[in-house]
Formats: sequence, C-alpha cells, structure tokens
Amino acid sequence: MTVPSTPIEVPLTLAERVAATVLTHPGVAGLHGGVFGSVATYLPGRRLTGVRIGEGDEPVELGVVLHIHRPIPEVVRALRREVSVMCGGAAVNITVADVAVPVALAPDLAAVEPAG
Repeated sequence: MTVPSTPIEVPLTLAERVAATVLTHPGVAGLHGGVFGSVATYLPGRRLTGVRIGEGDEPVELGVVLHIHRPIPEVVRALRREVSVMCGGAAVNITVADVAVPVALAPDLAAVEPAG
C-alpha cells in the first residue's frame, strides 16, 4: 500500500515574510544583497538575499532595487513603515542598490552623455 504524499507546509520565517511583503510593493523591482552580498539571511539549505533581520537592538536591513517611475523617498518611507510594524517596531535600514529602467526608456537614457 502506498501512502499519498502531501506537501508539508513549513511556516515562513520572519525574513521570508518581510521579503514577500517588500516584493509586493509596486515600486520594488527586486531584492539586492549589497556590494558584498552581506544583506542576507541564511536559511536551511539556501540564502535569502536582500533581507537581514537584526538580533536584539540591531536594525532590520533591506537591500532593494526600485522601479525608476516611482518616487524613491516615498517608496523607502512606505517600506520602512510596513517592515518596522512587521518586526515589532524595529529600526529598518534600507539601501537602494539600483533602479530598474523600463525597456521603453532605455534607448533615451543611452543617448545621455555622462557629465564631466
């Protein structure tokens, strides 16, 4: 007799819940680990890049890539507020590591010469 296998639901960690919440914001294109990939959470068998939940009084750290069409300060404030609430009022440090440019704008930006 075979026993039907059913997937085991493993509860999400706080870091995974934070990542999911951040990624649902319309101004966020993705998560980013920072220059050396240090903004990360180590989970069993994998690494979650872009979110680090501090211990004790340490802040939560986020590394994000934002869409260029949204005001960056507004997106950062919204993310900070929402993640802080999720993490019991913890301070939240956010690094905007890059911006995503829609393909439709990319040719226009390529024509702009750097200053200097």
